[in-house]
Amino acid sequence: MAKVFPICAIFASVVLANTDSSAMEASAPDTSFRVKMEHSLMFIGTILPHRSLRNSESLHDWPFFAFASPLGWNSSLKMEKDVGSLVTVKGMTGLGLTLFGVGFRADATVALLRLLELGVEGSVGSAVNFGSYATFMGVYDPDKQEFSPDLFLTEFSYGVKYHAGMTLPLMLVLPKSEWTRILLRPTAELTYSAYTGAEDGEVWKAGSGNYVNGFHYRWGGTLMYMLPFKHVPMAMFAANVSGFLHESDFDAVYEPYDPTFKTITLTPMLSIKFDDKWGGMLMGNFSRDRKYRHYHFESGTELSQERIGTEWGLKAVMMTLSRKF
Repeated sequence: MAKVFPICAIFASVVLANTDSSAMEASAPDTSFRVKMEHSLMFIGTILPHRSLRNSESLHDWPFFAFASPLGWNSSLKMEKDVGSLVTVKGMTGLGLTLFGVGFRADATVALLRLLELGVEGSVGSAVNFGSYATFMGVYDPDKQEFSPDLFLTEFSYGVKYHAGMTLPLMLVLPKSEWTRILLRPTAELTYSAYTGAEDGEVWKAGSGNYVNGFHYRWGGTLMYMLPFKHVPMAMFAANVSGFLHESDFDAVYEPYDPTFKTITLTPMLSIKFDDKWGGMLMGNFSRDRKYRHYHFESGTELSQERIGTEWGLKAVMMTLSRKF
């Protein structure tokens, strides 16, 4: 069942990026400088289809598996300063504590007309392992075909992300109506990630996903449709392409795995608002992933498989709830 929980951690990062969890806002006398503190407690419910279970030792014959649990706590401090009428400088620091580990990030962004944003973000984190049941932090051993787990707070992942985004208000060119409030937000990210316990070329994880010391990218966009409903205020559809920049960042033993394969993800989302304190997100995740020579293989040995093509499928359906303070 080692594949179950990393999928949830990936989706959690999507929710953190799209959920409004503001709890306290204080503005200085100069209204061009704004400060906002945000806190949220998150819960998660997930349905995993057979595609996400087929390599689980205990669940590979199940058609689906559903579970729910508390996810974690997220706090952030956001600051904005208007520089004239065209430029806004933004700063953010955030701390997240989840069932899978802890992470800290800091971001600085410059926005032009609140439409074009350019920024850089630094992050550091450590993850929790649950024995052989689920490994979230460690270095992969290609001979043993498993991750060697590291203890929480003994090793850390860290990285620097350069990001750009643009907001295109399509509503300006559509007939004015409560049904035509649509935004398109294309984005691009280039991230350098590293792990204190890994040598160059070694594959590691610290949370969700497999990484090496080097650069990886993600680009795509989100279509946001603001709905005229009190409790369902927005529908979104995100499409992204992601992958590693250089195959040379991986040891040669991973060549059959195709390290620089481009993963495509499609994520429909529906935001839900119960009241000023409680909100959430319903989402599904479809993706184009590697197709391997063997349909079934032991959980944890994916990095040792040989890619022979691509396959599309539903990876999970998830519902999150957030309580802001």
